[in-house]
Amino acid sequence: MQTESNWYVGLRAEALAKVYLTRRDDLIISEQQQGAGNLDFLLKITKDGKDSGRMFGIELKATASSSDLIQEQYFFKVRHQKYNFNISFFKDLPFPMCLFFFTVDNDKGYYKWILEPVVKDDNNVALKINEYEELKLLNDEEIDNIIMMVNNWYDHKSNLIKS
Repeated sequence: MQTESNWYVGLRAEALAKVYLTRRDDLIISEQQQGAGNLDFLLKITKDGKDSGRMFGIELKATASSSDLIQEQYFFKVRHQKYNFNISFFKDLPFPMCLFFFTVDNDKGYYKWILEPVVKDDNNVALKINEYEELKLLNDEEIDNIIMMVNNWYDHKSNLIKS
């Protein structure tokens, strides 16, 4: 996780991500070991309390100050380029991937897709690399949308295998 130099920022961001994600009872959160690239969390989606085999990743970034964000209509952008990350690490991952960005002075979260699960039609699924900088406000409704998109992608991917 890339953060500001304040020692507590990264720890706070990890705690906030867990708070946001554990509001749902169908996610199992696995922290990834340091040095395992930029993947901070691997999430498994459960169905009826059992592992469904569906997963997606989260990279965390954080800052101590909400002044590091600029609001532009419905989106937010980070003021400083120091929060950029290397997309090449993610391009070969076989599952969807999100970026969660937290401002720890107000505990707000923001997100964007890194590898967005896309269903082009019933016979074509893909993971689209998102190079845009726009972040959306993270809340329970958006987390529901993230899970819905991931599940929809896996549903269509499963249909391709059955065909």
